[in-house]
Formats: sequence, structure tokens, C-alpha cells
Amino acid sequence: KEAVQAQERILISEIDVKGASAELLQVATQSLVMKPNFAYTLKEVQEDVNRVFSTGYFSSCHPVAEDTRDGVRLTIEVKENPKLTGVVATGADMLPQSLIEEAFEDQYGKTLNFENFGRALGQLNKWYEDKGIFGQVTDADMKGNVAELRMKEARISRVSLKFLNPETGEQCIGKTNPDVIMKNITIKPGQVYNVRQAKSDIDVVHAMGLFDDVNIVPQPAEDSIQGSDQPKIVLTLNVVERKTGGFSAGGGISASQSSDGPVPGFVGSCAYSQRNLFGRNQKLSASIEIGQADSLFKINHSDPWVGGDQHRTGRNTYLQNMRTSGNAIHGKAVDEVGGVSGPGVTQLDALDVSNSSSRSGDQGGILIGRLLGGVEYSRPLSTSLSGTAGVQYQRTRVLGENGQPIVTDYYGNPIIFSHKDYDELLVGVLRSVYNGNKSQLVMSMEQAIPVRQDFLNFNRLRVRAEKTIKAGFTRLVVTTKGGMILGDLPPYEAFSIGGTNSVRGYGEGAVGTGRHYVVGSGELHFPLFSPLEGALFADYGSDIDSGPTVMGDPAGCRGKPGSGYGYGVGVRVDSPVGPLRLEYAWNDKRVGRFHFGIGYHG
Repeated sequence: KEAVQAQERILISEIDVKGASAELLQVATQSLVMKPNFAYTLKEVQEDVNRVFSTGYFSSCHPVAEDTRDGVRLTIEVKENPKLTGVVATGADMLPQSLIEEAFEDQYGKTLNFENFGRALGQLNKWYEDKGIFGQVTDADMKGNVAELRMKEARISRVSLKFLNPETGEQCIGKTNPDVIMKNITIKPGQVYNVRQAKSDIDVVHAMGLFDDVNIVPQPAEDSIQGSDQPKIVLTLNVVERKTGGFSAGGGISASQSSDGPVPGFVGSCAYSQRNLFGRNQKLSASIEIGQADSLFKINHSDPWVGGDQHRTGRNTYLQNMRTSGNAIHGKAVDEVGGVSGPGVTQLDALDVSNSSSRSGDQGGILIGRLLGGVEYSRPLSTSLSGTAGVQYQRTRVLGENGQPIVTDYYGNPIIFSHKDYDELLVGVLRSVYNGNKSQLVMSMEQAIPVRQDFLNFNRLRVRAEKTIKAGFTRLVVTTKGGMILGDLPPYEAFSIGGTNSVRGYGEGAVGTGRHYVVGSGELHFPLFSPLEGALFADYGSDIDSGPTVMGDPAGCRGKPGSGYGYGVGVRVDSPVGPLRLEYAWNDKRVGRFHFGIGYHG
């Protein structure tokens, strides 16, 4: 019966709105769909009443019907909301008062509108969401002309650590000292819980490299009072430890491109590493790499955070004995375009000379042997800038192919600065790295300290800048690097220009050897098919006319040009050790050659 009555049409002879000011009367009237002298169902009448209420200016709105001779007179009685003169918030310790004022400032002095008021509340909740803060507006009430807002911001009662078994997921005893983990956690008891801060802490703990999984689980605290403006939560940091040490062995291609022979650059390696020494997140490693000419033995110990220092200072201590090919600077010369070999020409290769002396090395094959040790301290200076300071001792010998020390090269030029068969130096190192938005700047300065009269004394400055510019599906990578050396300069410490990580199209060191240098490169990268990427590139390098100032002028006596450019094409694919690059480049003599590299160019 009620359903039938709801569908019956009633003639509405008059429609009136009472209880509204002139301004709001117009708003209410404009919201009506019904017109006088038309018949409407009860449902349609209620829908129009709801439209008036939906304007948001009225706290109550109900219809009153009166029968008349001409039909039903419909009066919609409304009650206006009060004018909003102020807003008071409780429980908002993190929410800035200025943000509250900004959200409601355009409503002050006006009749409260539910829609506008709700939109302002949404701005406050969005601020909590954007900041990652566990908080929200939970209640709003009008006391006279003032709106009283109630916020709830969850505070941390305590933070606990739990080691989980990787197989069962149950709690277990961990190998890592809990203090080592917890000192990376910036969220503390008493703070308002911030999801972003927690995510950052998770990333920092995961970056320690000791765990397969890291997560934070929030739960209500036992002492949290129901209905309190400051509910309390307990945070549990769950970690799953991974294996952190052991032996490894393998073989591969060296990224240095300095070896000679039928399989240039091939190396075999064996290493032991422990990435969580004493459960303190300290790293200890010992490694051996042996190639056809090169060899390396290295012991390294690092502590990423020394003693919980408030600046997060890390320390790295190392000792290594290495031999690398010196042919990029001291090798014999062969014409780059295939001409006759000898002094005054332009490429490095072996020249068959049978009467080489032990002072200059057989067949021009020269090895640089370095015994060095040092310690470095590093720390972040800002979110995008880090700094390193350290000291290093180094003893260097130049060895011929028979393994005996030599003091001159094949052309009789000196290659050791001191009057002994080796050079020594003690050098202080300063280095800073800036990582910006698709850009990087690296600067380093080395100052040799002549603690004894026969120690080397020089200052070396190096700078490298890189910028990546995206353009559609391609990206342009521009790299510039350069350096200068003042003071004592044995040729093996000079800058070698040319090769896979310098000017492509030339052999290693075939452009020049300088006291100063600059190399610039531009690469256009574009996708081919997953996971391959293509590249077009051009390089230029110069010794800035500083080749003759290097002791013995190793570049001049080998006829190196001192400057040159190259261009070419290549493909690259990502791998666990970095991008693998296969490139073909032509130099400015139109001579082409392949290059294989590991890592980014430069």
C-alpha cells in the first residue's frame, strides 16, 4: 500500500523555502527541479528536498505539505549552518597550524558549507598521506561558530628486532649484532610513525647486504588507550639473514684492457670474503687475480660505520700488490695505419729487436709493479654529496719481461724518478662525489708528501662530470673528464689517453701521455630489443700540449699525436658486473678497431 502511495502523483500548487536568508534562498530555489502546478510523486518530492540539503548550507531540511483549494502547498523548511569564524584542532602535533589556516581561510565569515568543509578536511588528510604520517582527522564538531577538529596521530611505543628463519619464517637467533642493525633505524619511540621514514630505514638496512628480506610491521601497543588522541603502536623490524662469507673462484675478461697476448684481458681469480665480520657488518676480503701479464693480490677491510659515529663515517683499510702492463705508455711503436715500425710513429706494439738490454726490457713488454697500502675515511656530507679523505703509501718498480727492475725504456728514456730502481711516495687523498638528478660530478686531489728527500712530491687533480638527457625513447650521455699534475712526475703516473675507456678508435694510450689532459665523450643510447641497447658515440682527447713535459717524453719519442678523436657504434647489455660493451670505432686516420669494455665509458 505504501509503495502504491509513493507512486501516486500529487498536484503541487505552490513551492516555498523558509528559514533561509535571501542569498541562500536563491541557492536553495535554484537547486529545485519541481515547478508549481505540476503533479509529482512523493519520491520526486523527497529527491528535491535532498537536492536542497545537498547544497551543503543547511543543517536540517524537511518538507511540510498543506492542502489548499488549488492543490498542495509545499514548504521546505531549512535551518542554516552557522557562520564559520575559526577552526581549533586537537591532537595535531605534526600537522602545521599554517596548513589548517590555509585550508579554511576562504570559508571564514561565511555560512558553513559541508561540501567545502569536507574538501578542506580532505586537504588535511592528504597532507598526512603525502608525508607518510600515520594520522587523520577523526572527528569534526561545531561549537557555536568555531569548528573543533580532532586528529589522531599514531606514536611509536617501542621498536623491536626479530630474526626470522628463511625456511620456516619462525623467530630464530641471528648472527648479526642487534646494535649494528638498530643504529640504522631513525624511527624512535615517542615519534609519530612515518611510513616514508620507515621505508627509508628498510632500504638502509637492506643496503647493508646482510639480509635477503627486511620489513617493518606496525601493531597496536598493549598500553594504547582506546579512543585516545595519540594511539600507540609497536614496530617490529623483521630480517632474514643471508650467507655472508666464503670462497669463490672464476675467470673472465678484465675491464682494464691492458693485457697482451693471444687472449688479451683474460684473468683468473680466487677470493675469500666475509661481509659480516664478528657480526659487526665489517667486510674482510682477500683476492688474487692472475692474467697473462697482469696480477693482483689484495687484502681489504672496511667498516661502513665506525663506532656509531653520528656522521656515519666509514673506514676502508687495504694492502695490495699488483702488476699491470705499462705498454700503454712505454710500449714500442708501430704505425697506426700499418706502416713501418720504429720511433716517431703512432701505435703501441712489439718491435722485434734482439739486442734489448735488461735495463730496457725484452721485446718492449713492461710491467708496472706497485706495492701499496692505505686507509680512507668517508662520510655523507648531504643527501647527494659524499666526501673521502685518506692516506696511502706506495712503492713502484718498473719490470722488464724477465721480471727484473729497469730504469729506462726501450728508447733509453728514464722511467723511474728517483736514483734507485723504485720510487716511493706517501700521498694524502681528498675526494668528493656529487650525485644529482641524472648527473654526477667527481673531484679528487692527491698531494704527495715528501717525508724523505727521495720521496715523490707532486699534486694531482682530477675531475669527471656526466650528464644524461632523455629525449623520447633515446637518451644522450655527455661525459667530460680531465686532470693536471704539478711537481715530480714519473711517466707511469702520467695520464694515458686513448682506448676503450678514453678515445675509442685508438689503442690503449695511443693518443698521448700527458701531465695534463682532457677527454670528452657524447653517446646517444637507444633501445634495440631486450636486453640489448644500441649506441652511437664520439670521443675527443688531448694532452693539452703537455706531453713533452713528462719525464722522458714517452709520447713524443713514440710519435703519438697528442690529440685525436674517434667515433663509432656499439651494443651493450646489462650484467651483474655492470654493462658489457662491444663497440667498433674509427679514429681520425679512418682506422677502425673493436673495443670490449665492462662498465660505463669513462
